[in-house]
Amino acid sequence: MTDKFKVYALSDATADLANNLATAAVNQFPDHQCEIVRVPKIQSIEDLAQRMSVVKETNGVVVFTFVSGEMRQEILALSKELEVVAIDVMGPTLDAFANYFHTLPSYEPGLQYKMTRHYFKRTEAVEFTVKHDDGLGIDTVDGADILLIGISRTSKTPLSIYLAYHGYRCANIPIVKDVPMPAPVFSAKDVKIVGLTISAAKLSTIRATRLLKLGRPTTETYASIASIREEADYAQKIFRELDVPVIDVTGKAIEETASEIISII
Repeated sequence: MTDKFKVYALSDATADLANNLATAAVNQFPDHQCEIVRVPKIQSIEDLAQRMSVVKETNGVVVFTFVSGEMRQEILALSKELEVVAIDVMGPTLDAFANYFHTLPSYEPGLQYKMTRHYFKRTEAVEFTVKHDDGLGIDTVDGADILLIGISRTSKTPLSIYLAYHGYRCANIPIVKDVPMPAPVFSAKDVKIVGLTISAAKLSTIRATRLLKLGRPTTETYASIASIREEADYAQKIFRELDVPVIDVTGKAIEETASEIISII
């Protein structure tokens, strides 16, 4: 046959889904010439009515993926009025899941692309965080969203990774007694610096366990409470110098501390 048919892929988002489904279906009819017209970002009833008039004039068929309940009802009403075949791709799926979840959908067009953007943001944040762990990448620390500082074993690295998975670019720098903070920390702009502290007794236990895993004696200065208190006093001096909020991580889960950090920023 030489007749050329028209299928319109309409959406209040990108129309990619409608276009892909229309293409897949049309490919099952290789003996028919068919043009698929992709029409994204239909945001108003007036625009929709105009598009549907064109469909009517060209004797076309519509495949649509409107998330907005109002727009879905409108296109179905217009298709009935104009006697145009309109296939609702998204509607039945949304209704089925609304029944399953016992709640209404968000009705936000293009949400799947926001999720994709979040995925890439999270991936970039994790990559940044790994490159700025434990004092690495000092020269580019101003690219961080959050900078965690604290003495050894105050959960800086696991907190950084956890926050990175939530889309925050993190850096963390250990505070070492009598070692000044690197100069880029003081000049970093738009970076929220948060200090981490922990009780000396708890930290002593954590460090002793660490030493055991390394096959070293727990009597080393690294795990002594007296030494830890000296480190903590120096850390408090740094916190005051930088004028940063401080979170005590003693007995807290990573998620709990991360939630406090997010609230701060």
